[in-house]
Amino acid sequence: MKKTLLTLDIILSKEIKYMLTEQNYRPGDKLPSERELAAAFNVQRLTIRGALNLLLADNTIIAKPRSGYYMAPGRILINTRDFSMDYRSAQTGQPLASTLLTFRKRRVGLRLSGKMLLPEDAVVYQIDKLLSEASEPVCLSHIYLPESVYPGLTREQAASDSILSLLAAGEQIQIEKSNQRVTLVYANEEEGRLLSLTPGAPVMKYKGLMYDSLGRLAVFFEQIMPNNRFAFLSPGKRPLH
Repeated sequence: MKKTLLTLDIILSKEIKYMLTEQNYRPGDKLPSERELAAAFNVQRLTIRGALNLLLADNTIIAKPRSGYYMAPGRILINTRDFSMDYRSAQTGQPLASTLLTFRKRRVGLRLSGKMLLPEDAVVYQIDKLLSEASEPVCLSHIYLPESVYPGLTREQAASDSILSLLAAGEQIQIEKSNQRVTLVYANEEEGRLLSLTPGAPVMKYKGLMYDSLGRLAVFFEQIMPNNRFAFLSPGKRPLH
């Protein structure tokens, strides 16, 4: 059986984590400086830095350039059985703020045809939105709605924070089943720019197909998310993050 060697930085990382728990640090709270922690634990700053790097790696804390270390924000939970796509802040419980980037009507084309299982000349609405928590961008969302299912969709409806809830009320469309998948990918330049990430940073791609009570494809979506900000919950199973 392989044993893990407990080095000083590993021991210190556990002690710092215990301290944060005992002193009731909350998401967003700032940690003492490296100098203060080194004095408190009577070790060199280089050793403290190694312990903090371990806490960064397991997403207990985050680092802000020229500012210091902070408790990591709570993960935003996504219930895979909830079709509203109404994501809420882990801190406040309020819906994430959204900015409409794109609203247009277009033909599916070859790439989307294979993903949506629709003819290439089928017409869909493309809705691109950037979701933010406390002014921090956390999700780039691409949603495609078949025009045949949502005739007359307006820009105002697309800009709503909860598109599916709004359409369910206005068009009497009920989502009854879905196929979803989460994969690890790497942010391209546009995704990095919009999500304030370095291009090539690991991110999660959450995508899926949703069907209404008549068996029609009602929604196809692809969403790009930093891999330390969301957790996926399926009833009866442990969160996936």
